[in-house]
Amino acid sequence: MMRTTAALGLTTALVGLLLGRAAVPEARAGQEVTLADDAYHYAAWANGSHDVAYTEWWYFNVVDAARGVRAIFSYFIANPDGVLEPARIRVVAVAYTGTGTVSAIDAYPADAFSASAQQADVVIGQCTIEVIDAETYRIAGESLDGRLAWDLVYVRAATSWFAADRMPVGRLAWEQMSWLVYMPRAHVRGWLAVDGRVWEIDSAGYHDHNWGEWIPTDALWNWAQYSSPDLAFELGDFQGGATGLASVDAGGERTVFTKEQYTFAHTRWAFDEDERVWYPTESLLVADDGQRRLRVRITVEETVPLRGELRFPLRDIIIFEQTARYEGRLWTRSPDGRWLLETVFHGEGFTEYTAKHR
Repeated sequence: MMRTTAALGLTTALVGLLLGRAAVPEARAGQEVTLADDAYHYAAWANGSHDVAYTEWWYFNVVDAARGVRAIFSYFIANPDGVLEPARIRVVAVAYTGTGTVSAIDAYPADAFSASAQQADVVIGQCTIEVIDAETYRIAGESLDGRLAWDLVYVRAATSWFAADRMPVGRLAWEQMSWLVYMPRAHVRGWLAVDGRVWEIDSAGYHDHNWGEWIPTDALWNWAQYSSPDLAFELGDFQGGATGLASVDAGGERTVFTKEQYTFAHTRWAFDEDERVWYPTESLLVADDGQRRLRVRITVEETVPLRGELRFPLRDIIIFEQTARYEGRLWTRSPDGRWLLETVFHGEGFTEYTAKHR
């Protein structure tokens, strides 16, 4: 394919920005989570060095097993100032029902986006996140094709925590990501419409938030999340690198396992004929920090591949959005050194697996 001189210049400039100087980390460990922590963070990162690589999203999910409905929603922005090319603004929604799945990746122009630096009030076109108070959010929206619509209230039911603050995620020192788990578990009420059928929702959900600067194919991840009324589990694991963590909150006590304290392996795979990529269908996590021991088996139920739609010279990625069945056991070491079974858990949650597009 022929490329113009202008296109070559754009590529050179983009690569130069991506390979520039590193951002300076800021320590945030141990601080109490506030509404501002879940707000829009671009102003704290924008410095002219890697603004083109800045990415931020607010993610929500809901599991209503009794009605056979699960769904995810993501409000996303990248390259907010439109360096070299327009900002990438998306609303992603996927609904899994007993009659199949419906997904949307809707693109919006820059002027359709607004967000607060004080709290997670976000607007992308007709899709919104509204902070009612520190415990309560409302998300609403509709896909551009009209197949999906939602109006859901999330009430936080577990303590927020900072999973990572400017965590290294790539080959280059400046590639860093922050991860806030604002609602490890939430009570969700409202409605979800799929192809005209309206589902009344009264069930459990989850909300987290990621932001930072990185080259997408440098930060391929495994992610997993499950919660029940008395337990919450999260995994953020970067493929092929030293960065990652697994966390369990049970009995009012949270344990965070570092990458050195857990192993995570995909034990079964399937092949996506359209994307020509393998993806996992079963995974096993085993973690031990000397005081708690965790074993979790994750079995995928439904998978929806979503393309990143990245432009040259960046290689595109595929995010496999999956619903999954969780089976886990958690042990605690007693004062005399014996391992005592603390809890057994099982239920439905979500996973993600990212891969480079071939």
